[in-house]
Amino acid sequence: MNKKKVGLFFGTFDPIHNGHIKIAEYITEKKLTDEVWLVVTPENPIKLISKISNFKHRFNMARIATEKHENIMPSDLEVNLKKPNYTIDTLEYISNKLKEIEFSLIIGEDNYKIFDTWKDYEKILSNYKIFIYPRKGTLKESPYIINKNAMYIGGPRIDLSSTNIRNILSKKSEPKDLISLEVMQYIHDNKLYQ
Repeated sequence: MNKKKVGLFFGTFDPIHNGHIKIAEYITEKKLTDEVWLVVTPENPIKLISKISNFKHRFNMARIATEKHENIMPSDLEVNLKKPNYTIDTLEYISNKLKEIEFSLIIGEDNYKIFDTWKDYEKILSNYKIFIYPRKGTLKESPYIINKNAMYIGGPRIDLSSTNIRNILSKKSEPKDLISLEVMQYIHDNKLYQ
């Protein structure tokens, strides 16, 4: 029996934007994975916790953004893990808990360039497939294999960042076409990023 394939796309998603969704759609449309789980991280070991919005709001925005997507869903799997939490810890935890699923990692090319600074990166590379999507300023156009477990997938080059969206929102402007209308409504209703 073939295992279900799930790509884990980690992020603070503060806020989630259309670029995140387009990457997840591309991965499922190309059948690289059966599902993409957007793992909303409670905290990021390299980001200041005081600068990250409340987990509940970030998770709710991810839930809202994925409601219309059958194969893309938010995950809170890191919320009860010890802090700080590292990718390898989560991968090992979820792989042991859900043995019937084959998990892979989805990261941006910017993160892959510093991948050798991640905790136990060799163990990740040895045990999990890694799908690398393009970021702004990259020159690669088509998919290619980096090694047996890491593949540059090509796909949409998204020139969006949650930081830029927060800056737009803090100036009382609308980030048109950058986030869904439903997420925008949630942001307004909860007075986020003011």
